[in-house]
Amino acid sequence: MLFQRSSILALCYAAIAFFVSLSNAVDVEIASRHRKLRLIPCLTKALSAEGDAAKRIITSKDELYTDARTGEKINTKQLPLAVAYAMTQTEVPLMFSCAKINRVKVVVRAGGHHFEAYSALTGTLVIDIGHINQVSVSADRQTAVVGAGTRLGGLYVALSEYGTSWIGGICPTVGIAGYISAGGFNMQMRSKGMAVEYVKSIKVLLASGEVVTASSKRHPDLFWAMLGGGGNTYAIALEFTLRLVALPNSAMLYLKWQGYGDDTAYQVAKRFLDWAPKADPALTASIFIYKNELEVTGWYLGKTEAELQTLIDSSGFLNIRSQYRNATSITGDCNTDASRVFGVQGGIFVCQPTSPFITFALNSSPDPFTPIPGFKQFQYNETTSAPKTLTAPAWNRLRRKSKSFFVTKDKLLNDAGIKGVIDHIQAGDAEGGITAEWHAWNISTPATQDMAFAWRQKAYAHMEFTVRGSEDAATDAAREKYMAGFESFLRPKLGGASYTGYADDSISTNPYTSYFGDNVCRLVRVKRVYDPLNVFTNPLAIPPTVPRGVRC
Repeated sequence: MLFQRSSILALCYAAIAFFVSLSNAVDVEIASRHRKLRLIPCLTKALSAEGDAAKRIITSKDELYTDARTGEKINTKQLPLAVAYAMTQTEVPLMFSCAKINRVKVVVRAGGHHFEAYSALTGTLVIDIGHINQVSVSADRQTAVVGAGTRLGGLYVALSEYGTSWIGGICPTVGIAGYISAGGFNMQMRSKGMAVEYVKSIKVLLASGEVVTASSKRHPDLFWAMLGGGGNTYAIALEFTLRLVALPNSAMLYLKWQGYGDDTAYQVAKRFLDWAPKADPALTASIFIYKNELEVTGWYLGKTEAELQTLIDSSGFLNIRSQYRNATSITGDCNTDASRVFGVQGGIFVCQPTSPFITFALNSSPDPFTPIPGFKQFQYNETTSAPKTLTAPAWNRLRRKSKSFFVTKDKLLNDAGIKGVIDHIQAGDAEGGITAEWHAWNISTPATQDMAFAWRQKAYAHMEFTVRGSEDAATDAAREKYMAGFESFLRPKLGGASYTGYADDSISTNPYTSYFGDNVCRLVRVKRVYDPLNVFTNPLAIPPTVPRGVRC
């Protein structure tokens, strides 16, 4: 009898808890709807000066919503209240004010390349700044003022019209704001350093609503934090002043092995890690390892074809299983735009001093991605940063799972580790499209600017692993498990050091120390000063209080 009475009471309590939970969920949903109802008229007023507000505010009721909320990575998880597209810097504070008044979190999207799709978060207002992409070069061509929504490809094309460039990455659709917030690794870095070393100042919108300019002399701690300390965390970037560099023509490398059934991949990968980070710092090299083939690429900055040939002759690569090497390109006099796309963008393997086609291939639009099958695509005033040049073809969206590991100078990967990684790559399913993309680091020059990026001096190489996601739940889960195999095998050998630009919500180590190293405590202090209420945030962003697992 006592047992029955206890069971009945337990059921009653469970029922009460369920209905309380349901009631709370309904209350949250109602509150969300009310905030949305107030938010949209406010946004409409904020965008009225530039016009077309109705076309630039997208909610879940719109047929454009799925496309508008989705960046490069296709996902079904992130469902923002609204996506609003800014055309000018002055609109951003107005939209931010609308969000604050209605107690709605803000996510600012520049490029939409976040690897965990944090460029849009559920329940937030996404302010897309991709149309704030103007590039203004100074009369002496030493600096450029660049809108924070500018994409790297468009930036390079705009700068090439002035015979100059900037130290930056090779993916043309990446937004400059997110790129700088991650640190800015690039294919010139072993001799020129990180992209953040070429930023002079950042015009930002603070959580308080004030617009200020941060530099090494004004708001220096904020400036430091925004150079590699993570995106959407401390303030909203509106504009960057960049230090420009006229890069010389270069020699380029492309090698490919295919059709092997032995340990060719291991031999080439081992040679790459032994040699590439120690080679002439003018060379920044990469290796791409797939299930059944591999490629080695390199940018030999300012060098000639003959100098590159001599370097590669001494590298040992040409002596490894030449019967399986079915492509060899060692070429010179490659202009900077051509160097950025050599071997990776559209299969271009010919160096040219100038090339209109190559310039065109970089010139990404504000909304540069392909449509999602079955959904209408958002397009509005797709003017590039270099409007005199034709617009580049659309960039494919994808479902993706990724892992990032730095090989640090004090934790090199031994031969058994390399072999284990190669074995796991080759064990991937054929349809998963496994790609291992490794880059030589070991930057030779001292840093020219204080930065929050933690691994500049310590990194020997970087390893990224990527597979396609799948709409099929079982296949997707199998690939998730496969990627976890890289984590369980490599993390104990290499440690936590990872690149925040390749964010991973399933990283097994503390994400704060993995991405920001010894800088976590200083970053928390900056966050506490400039955003104490955590207005700008995402699941992997630095908080205003010391995060769990960190001692300050």
